[in-house]
Amino acid sequence: MTTPLGTLLLDHRLRAVFQPIVATADLSIVGYEALIRGPAGSDLESPAALFATARRENRQRELEYACLRTIWTAFRRLDLPGKLFVNVSASLLLAPDAAGPELEQVLVSLDVDPTRVVIEITEEQAVHDYPRLHEVTRRLSSLGYEMAIDDLGAGYASLRLWLELQPACVKLDNAFVQGSDGDVLKRCFLEAVQQLASCSQARVIAEGVETFQELDTLRRLGIAYAQGFYIARPSATPPLRINLS
Repeated sequence: MTTPLGTLLLDHRLRAVFQPIVATADLSIVGYEALIRGPAGSDLESPAALFATARRENRQRELEYACLRTIWTAFRRLDLPGKLFVNVSASLLLAPDAAGPELEQVLVSLDVDPTRVVIEITEEQAVHDYPRLHEVTRRLSSLGYEMAIDDLGAGYASLRLWLELQPACVKLDNAFVQGSDGDVLKRCFLEAVQQLASCSQARVIAEGVETFQELDTLRRLGIAYAQGFYIARPSATPPLRINLS
């Protein structure tokens, strides 16, 4: 019996939207985070609904690969500048053949340029096999992909993930960014993250910026990159430059 998710995947009805990531100093766009949506107005429009359904139906891997195909096709069609930041679950990377033919075959079939892609590792469940994950990410890095940890501070053990993998980028969860201009503890946390990033030569990207005050706080703390609704909302046709004046 075909489910709504199965029909959606069969009919290629996933949609990609993109949110700019900018340098806090001058608002120049350094890349875009790709986000996925189901058919507009459907029960599967939101990514949360899509992935919850995929987990129930044991189709998460199938959905993730379909997302990669949809995202890269749209990114190339739009001819967007900079890096493409794409979410990949730790569970997909830890699948038995993730370091071997399957994932690479999918990427090769899409003619993906590894030097333009940052893989954001998401933690929808706890990571237990750190050596295996390190092996997989090291192989992908050797092919030219950059690694990032998504939602630092919100996952199961994202600080340990940072120490184990030493990624090129670390993305701060919006809970630590929003309201940081008026919260000394949040600013202390942001400063500590930036200091650790400097030691590990990682780039910090603050997610969820919603006000000028938050963006200005990030600038003053030395956090070089940001994204959020204040800068630009996710869109199927994202801007090529940012002007907040």
